[in-house]
Amino acid sequence: MNRLAAILFFAVVAAQVASLLAFAGVRELALARGREVTLQTVPVDPRSLLQGDYAILDYEIARLPGRLSDRPAGHVVPAGSVVYVVLEECGDVWCDLRHAVDRPAYPAVYIRGTVNARGRLDFGIGTYFVPEGTGHIIEQARDVKVVVALDDAGRAVIKRVLVDGAPFETMR
Repeated sequence: MNRLAAILFFAVVAAQVASLLAFAGVRELALARGREVTLQTVPVDPRSLLQGDYAILDYEIARLPGRLSDRPAGHVVPAGSVVYVVLEECGDVWCDLRHAVDRPAYPAVYIRGTVNARGRLDFGIGTYFVPEGTGHIIEQARDVKVVVALDDAGRAVIKRVLVDGAPFETMR
């Protein structure tokens, strides 16, 4: 029985390691090969912008419109639902063209979000970890933009944060 327990233990450990590697691999692939877009952030309550060693980020495109392009008027999208935001270039940032629950067809550029309890979209890029003591730079900025890489499924990964036009890394 000890041999079976040892095999099960190593199988569970191997599965956990494989899961972590797959998660990291998907994100690294998006960073390396994903479509790069720049998103405009919106102000967050300054009392909660910086919590610990990360900044809370919210995006202009996270507002859910009154009507989705592929659903009838009055259709309510419940929390936890996936919504795709089709993006278009608007100068130096990308703006929302339309929102839909059905995945857009190629060649559309889109980002995948989940409706949160507040009725806004969460793209999985709402926090940005900063070195200790540097959060005030983002907190006091007039303009914060986030450059993300989008994979083929619309999942986003933060590449860099631009604070008043300059990369955050150069401001420390």
